Amino acid sequence: MRVEGSVTAISWIPSEAIEGLPKLPFELGVGHYDEPPPDRLEQGDLGRLRDADRFREANLLEAWIDVEDGAIVGAAYRGGGLVGSTTFRLGPKAIVVPGVPFEVLRTEPEISGDRARFVQTVGGRAGFPCSASTRQRPGRRSR
Repeated sequence: MRVEGSVTAISWIPSEAIEGLPKLPFELGVGHYDEPPPDRLEQGDLGRLRDADRFREANLLEAWIDVEDGAIVGAAYRGGGLVGSTTFRLGPKAIVVPGVPFEVLRTEPEISGDRARFVQTVGGRAGFPCSASTRQRPGRRSR
């Protein structure tokens, strides 16, 4: 018998998450906050949400196990990561800079007795990343 499951994590920017000077592009309408994602996702929703620029990135972990006589005899992954775009608006004009997904990292499924554990890491580079605050001059980093 095959048993399937999935879990999704979505990274998005709500309006209350940005404070101070970084909030300026959002308030001027150059950048945008993300609407909250829906409480439940149906098949195909992640692609539609990404295309509508509703999140920054998403991790969709789908996995299955095959069980025979109460023992797990097979296990595998599906799913992966999605990276959204960055949209800049200046009046009626918009520039969309697509994000770049990184390689999906997965461990082999860990099977122990009647349990299976799946670990997946996804990520990407934003279409237009923001710099982090630093006390050093731009372009210089000491370690």
